[in-house]
Amino acid sequence: MANKFIKIALTLSIFLASISLFYKFVLEPFQKSNKLDQCLQAVEKSHTQRWDDSCKALGLKEGCGLNKDTAIIHLRVYEEEREDCYKKYK
Repeated sequence: MANKFIKIALTLSIFLASISLFYKFVLEPFQKSNKLDQCLQAVEKSHTQRWDDSCKALGLKEGCGLNKDTAIIHLRVYEEEREDCYKKYK
């Protein structure tokens, strides 16, 4: 009876370890990758919105060519937000 219990306990332990390893090396990286993609998409969307808002404030159409100083500010914020995504999800 004790031998059967040991076999069941060992089998259960191996099964639980397998689930843990599967999560750590398969599911977790996939979830991080998915969250990274979502974060980068959100950054892209907010960057485009801020850019277009600046264009509208100047009485220009969306996607306009902003002056150098304004464009540099927008691009710096964009790059910082992208870097934040990579730091958080890589």
